[in-house]
Amino acid sequence: MTYSYISAAALLVVASANGALAQGSLPISGKTCEELLENYANLPFTDVLPLEAGPIELDGAQPDIVIGFSQTGFNHPWRISMLEAAQAEVCRHPNVSMIVLDGNVDVAKQSNDVRDLLARGVDAVLLSPVESAALIPASRAVMDQGLPLIVMDRDVPTEKTLFIGQSNVSMGEKVAQKMADDLGGEGKIVVITGLKGSSPAIDRDQGMKNVLEAYPGIEVLAVGDGEWIREPAVPIMEDFLTAYPEIDAVFSHAEESSWGAQLAVARANRCEDGILHYTFDGSNAGFKSVRDGTFQADGNYTPFIGDIGLRAALYSLMGREIPGATDYGQPGRELALPDSPTVVADNAEEWIGRGWGDFEPSLDPCR
Repeated sequence: MTYSYISAAALLVVASANGALAQGSLPISGKTCEELLENYANLPFTDVLPLEAGPIELDGAQPDIVIGFSQTGFNHPWRISMLEAAQAEVCRHPNVSMIVLDGNVDVAKQSNDVRDLLARGVDAVLLSPVESAALIPASRAVMDQGLPLIVMDRDVPTEKTLFIGQSNVSMGEKVAQKMADDLGGEGKIVVITGLKGSSPAIDRDQGMKNVLEAYPGIEVLAVGDGEWIREPAVPIMEDFLTAYPEIDAVFSHAEESSWGAQLAVARANRCEDGILHYTFDGSNAGFKSVRDGTFQADGNYTPFIGDIGLRAALYSLMGREIPGATDYGQPGRELALPDSPTVVADNAEEWIGRGWGDFEPSLDPCR
């Protein structure tokens, strides 16, 4: 699957000025402030750290505020949806602008991007990291300058102002429990993880392991790194199918990996095996694949947290306490968002239209 709105651009400046985004936003989403604000009411967490629309006041003045956003990459519509949520919040505040840098899914580039944002004099930094540990030095650089550092989706194990995300552990547990129930506690499975070393991949894997401890009859045959995208998943699954004549289920950390795995199943003429697919990401296309029976469960992990990150940065600059922030197992504070329901056949129709993305799922090659 290709996405026509993906850009390789390294720099994007998004500004709110009389309802129009500054030049530079169009290569990413092509959406104006008017279009983004039309969807604002549909974002799931606008009641978290709420802010009235209008200028942001700091110490009784309304200065220009520039927020830097170092995004993992623009290579996936999940990432674009996170960015659009942040853009929508920017559009609500005429003295707020945002500089976004595309990490190109390259940890070295993203580390340099964070330092570039600091050199540009941003007032706060939003960070959604490629990998967790590798972004520690860049994160420390932000904190050493006394700027708010808001980390979203994937955590960094160092000091930060706030980490925002849903629990990938509990989400992994719920999807794994559905798999265990469907298998009746017995079966052979393969696992296609997200990018090795990223906190969601670590946590989704841990959630699966937590559940499988209670099901010794479920055997994990092999594990491969799918990197969140389709291309690696196809040859990984092809290798699994060659090595193992019996596979009952695939536990994939991303929908793209699941679609790739199903393609490999069809190419290997193994459709009649009835291999089940359990996945994550929460797109409308993924929900349709659940409805149609391609996937048995989809962990409903929302990208619509960019607006919360932007508001958290503004709260910090305004000196406001962040309600709900707590200490947790990493340095800094966490704002844990509630889990969304796992989407299965019984509730898929209800959730279609409430996920992210406006693309259609791949045709199931086994149907």
